[in-house]
Amino acid sequence: MPHDCWIHLKNGIVSFINFIKLITVEPSMVLYMMAFMTTSIVEQAFFVDKACRVNHNFTQAICDDISNPINADANKHVQLTVSEFHQWNDIAGHGGQIILAFFMGAWSDKRGRKIPLLLGLIGKCYYSVMIVVNSVYYTWPVEYVIYTATLPMTITGADVAIFAAAFAYISDISSSNSRTLRVTILEVCYLATMPTGIALGKFLFSDVTNRSYTIMFIINASLLVAAIIYTGLRLKMRTNDKQRPISDANNVVTDFFDYKHVVDTFKTIFKRRQFTQRAFLLLLILAMATYTFQRDERQMSYLYLQWVFNWNFDQVSTFRTFQSAIQDVMLLVAIPLMSKLLGWRDTIIALIGALAHIAARIFYASANVGWMFYLGGVFASLGPVVAPIIRSMVSKLVAVAERGKVFSMLAVADNAIPIVSATVYNQVYKKTLHNHPEAIFYVTIASQVVVLCSFLFIHCTASSESLSHREIEESVDDADHLTDPTANKEEIN
Repeated sequence: MPHDCWIHLKNGIVSFINFIKLITVEPSMVLYMMAFMTTSIVEQAFFVDKACRVNHNFTQAICDDISNPINADANKHVQLTVSEFHQWNDIAGHGGQIILAFFMGAWSDKRGRKIPLLLGLIGKCYYSVMIVVNSVYYTWPVEYVIYTATLPMTITGADVAIFAAAFAYISDISSSNSRTLRVTILEVCYLATMPTGIALGKFLFSDVTNRSYTIMFIINASLLVAAIIYTGLRLKMRTNDKQRPISDANNVVTDFFDYKHVVDTFKTIFKRRQFTQRAFLLLLILAMATYTFQRDERQMSYLYLQWVFNWNFDQVSTFRTFQSAIQDVMLLVAIPLMSKLLGWRDTIIALIGALAHIAARIFYASANVGWMFYLGGVFASLGPVVAPIIRSMVSKLVAVAERGKVFSMLAVADNAIPIVSATVYNQVYKKTLHNHPEAIFYVTIASQVVVLCSFLFIHCTASSESLSHREIEESVDDADHLTDPTANKEEIN
């Protein structure tokens, strides 16, 4: 009897260790997103405060209570300045990332995902450090953020590198059957930091740091340093045997900036595929771009809530915490329920997500009291199912050796689209500020209609066979690891 207990205990420990081994890139994304979300609302407040105090030279009393209707005239000037800043900051921050993405995807297919991920994290850490510097130099106007923090950050790939490398990494090490779930789990891991990060940021900013922007971004930078250390120590340099060591390259710089990488990326995207898979791949990239178009609404909605509802920092933070928390719960429950239990096709789940975003914006645009805005947040909670579905579908359409290139293009669609969307939201908000500031939500509705139409076309024309690349997977079968304690497949160093 004691011997049987020992065997069960031993098998349990082995199973637990094998489960822990499945945890790879998730902590990197959690730390990265926790850093971002902890200061997400604080950063918006920092830009408003900089524009108010430095650009317009308003008094401390006015800037500390800028959302008060008494300060409506000052708020109008600050809103226009911050709106203009967001437009140019987003253009500066994402232009370089688009160029790097064409090289980075093909290079990561050849050399591995770890280096691009590390470079992106280092770039984000540099950005946070420079925001600290901008907060210390009180006389620097808000535009200095672009020159000192945003532009230098772009040469590392930043968000594009992080997202492309992370999702390519998780796709490399997961089997085809488990990929939708693994991608969703990764999505949930980093999205789970949204409510906790925003709530933590609100608490630290208001109750601990005495509303210190400097201390908040030191915390941000510290979390990113932790992400860099974990990534450097835990992740493998290569995730399949087709990737070769960096030491094989004669010159690392020319090996990365090889024009063949750009050619290979475009060839991968536009090459002929069986059935109508090329059309589906292009539609999925378009769907990702138009789906993420709405993310720039967040910056304008912060200004909108200040202008229309006169919400202050704490009220906006409370709404964002509620919104993020319910989105995480829905994402964690909805995809396993609809995909595994109900057996719905990926396209059906994505259609539901697009419709949810559209319904939410109808409530946002028509809201004249706070609870209607919260009700819109409930409808929007199903919207985030779209992104993991797109990533999962794309990974199944292409070969293992093509994933880096395709995921780099998805990352461009996911993170670099603000070059267009920031300008659109900024111009719409500026033109409609006095009459119809809710017009920004109509822009979002239009973008989600494109997503809806894309998935409707794929759903009506594609079979299950035409949405899968015929290839023997060389990746780790997660199910074996979870169910067989003796499974110990060799990892590539």
